Amino acid sequence: MTAMNGDTAAAGAVSTDSAGAPVKEWITERVAAISVPPRTAAEIHDTQSLTDDLGVDSLAFIETLVAFEEKFGVRLDEERLLLFSYDTVGDLTDHLIRTCARS
Repeated sequence: MTAMNGDTAAAGAVSTDSAGAPVKEWITERVAAISVPPRTAAEIHDTQSLTDDLGVDSLAFIETLVAFEEKFGVRLDEERLLLFSYDTVGDLTDHLIRTCARS
């Protein structure tokens, strides 16, 4: 499956420099917590599928993105709140870093 709007493929991987590091750390910890079964952040990798590899539930995913909006003071497009909008942890992380950079 390809990300709905192709952001990651079109733009390439986003650098996790000092501006992106807090986002990457936060999302890695959250994905680890909502995985089924729960994992540690060290077990989460950018290439893992959110659904197939990590068993992320769609409701928990939406709750996580709402918490992300509140924590980082950004607003995500409604269509990007859906789990199937992202193939991997890396797709999600890249999109969220880009969203913060635009704010």
